[in-house]
Amino acid sequence: MANAPALIPLVAGGMVGPFGRFTEQSLVEIARPVLEGTLKDTGIAATDVQAAFVGNAFGGAIVDQESIMAQALLAPAGIRGVPMQTVKNACSSGSSAVHLAWSAIAYGQYDCVLVLGAERLTHADKRRSFAALATATDHKSVDENRSVFMDVNAARANRYMERYGATQRHFAQVAAKNRAHAVMNERASLRTPITVDEVLNDRVIVPPLTRAMCGGVVDGAACVVLVSPAFARKRGLSHTSRVVASGLVSGLPEGDESGNATARAGHAAYAQGGIDPKDIAVAEVHDASAPQELFDIEDLMLCDRGEAIRLLEDGDITLGGRMPVNVSGGLTSRGHPVGATGVAQIVEVHEQLMGRAGARQAGAPKVGLAQMAGGLLGQDSAVATAHILTV
Repeated sequence: MANAPALIPLVAGGMVGPFGRFTEQSLVEIARPVLEGTLKDTGIAATDVQAAFVGNAFGGAIVDQESIMAQALLAPAGIRGVPMQTVKNACSSGSSAVHLAWSAIAYGQYDCVLVLGAERLTHADKRRSFAALATATDHKSVDENRSVFMDVNAARANRYMERYGATQRHFAQVAAKNRAHAVMNERASLRTPITVDEVLNDRVIVPPLTRAMCGGVVDGAACVVLVSPAFARKRGLSHTSRVVASGLVSGLPEGDESGNATARAGHAAYAQGGIDPKDIAVAEVHDASAPQELFDIEDLMLCDRGEAIRLLEDGDITLGGRMPVNVSGGLTSRGHPVGATGVAQIVEVHEQLMGRAGARQAGAPKVGLAQMAGGLLGQDSAVATAHILTV
């Protein structure tokens, strides 16, 4: 693990735009209101930004912009001339961009860094969207009419059922829970309540997954600004959270005794931040399909193996419970515009810690976690990130 950071980066603020299908809008049009809204809400001018990182996974495949995505998206909002980079790391593109911004501040390179996550993933031909998603894995697509990731997630769900006694109904409960959370999130792509039985009776994608258990293909953008403590003091920024840890690891295709990429990213973050998993009060995790939420909770040591089912049944991971998970609605209901998702998670946890989440406020949490896993490499995620924020 890298040397301990010299500084603890702060979240000055951020904004999540609406997630949905915006095929008539360019990616610049999707991103610009989020960029401008973030700068306005934080009181930070475009000229204050010293560097910028943009998470975008599939620009080359969908919107025909592969090489200068960061510059193309940031210039219309007045961010020009500073160091900027486009980050492509599958579903972890946005959270990887946050990691780079965090590192740049933690080790004293910059005092004010902006992160944008943006994706236009929808296309008139759904097969083109699924083909783009397939480039984030070394697995061959099973069916061009669905994401290859659903086949992998279904296989893992079946193994989990066999080992721990989970049922398809448990997975439906996760989906219904997150939809209930999304109802309270005006930026979510799916806000119509759904019952457990309706989830179970929806069209089967790959057994045991039904359509309502799977994250949909959507577009959207999210933005966050990280600053140094000195910058925050100078500007009088008082509503800031502390990003005490940023763990990023690459997957091991052959597997490893120390656990999968998500588990190792979690270990790295806990060690870096001096945080015990028991301290986590609210979490946003990568639920590309509903069962994945249960796997993530266990991989992150938020409970023992096989115990996520009990947390679900007891209401512990529902808003109002001991440790609400995916109060934004998660990938299954808030939506998963790939490059934007990891940034949106950071903004959600920040808003929770600041007590600004409105109807979906999860009490008064002091410690929150955001986790993403991107792509597939052999039997593991290609990359995983874990960020821990505190008040």
